[in-house]
Amino acid sequence: MEQRGWDERELVRRCKEGSEAAYAELVRQHRQRLLNLAARLTNSPHLAEDVVQETFLAAFRSMERFEPRPSVAAWLNAICVRLASRAVSRSPARRDDSLDRMLEADAAGVPGRPSAGILADEGAAADPHAAAEAAEVRRAVAVAIGDLPFKQRTAVVLRYVVGLDYADAARTMDVPLNTYKSHLLRGTRALREALDALAPQGVVDGATAADVRRIEIDAAEAASHAADAATTAAAAAAERHAAS
Repeated sequence: MEQRGWDERELVRRCKEGSEAAYAELVRQHRQRLLNLAARLTNSPHLAEDVVQETFLAAFRSMERFEPRPSVAAWLNAICVRLASRAVSRSPARRDDSLDRMLEADAAGVPGRPSAGILADEGAAADPHAAAEAAEVRRAVAVAIGDLPFKQRTAVVLRYVVGLDYADAARTMDVPLNTYKSHLLRGTRALREALDALAPQGVVDGATAADVRRIEIDAAEAASHAADAATTAAAAAAERHAAS
């Protein structure tokens, strides 16, 4: 149940009725999570503030047509990604003071959000040396994510930071599943290269090594699915040619 005793459907119903308290509750529940997402996508907490404000305005304008399937969070994520893409296309490519703030937000965690995955340092706090090393790796990965083209960056953030599966991430980006996997494949390869540059002698260990392995596995899976899709498309084209 929500803070006021409303489940998600009730919260949406009250928003549709014009309840200011319901609107405030919706913003309270999702604002910080959306700020973290928008900051990752735009490389700017300042631009992220604008994106999130526009996200809620767009959501409220279309609330009458919304049904909470699969969830309010998924709906807001999709709006946020779309508006972040527009904001990035309008703004010159730059990175401001967002990196440390985003890493701090990841370390603090956001209620209801999955683990930050490759940006998390669970278990390192007890060992100052390990914590410092993990922080350096997180920073390098964060920089690498921020340097990716927007679609690859979004695919990586939705997978590794937000924790969505392939299908949900593709829906959030409003692209076909194989298109999403292609973006993820390119992004994960770039991240793997960044980690190789950081630790050419294999000095990244512990939880971080598991995360690196996870990147490799996801990249391999995405490549396999992309290859399957290409093979299927080629076979279909050959059938159409033979039929003609």
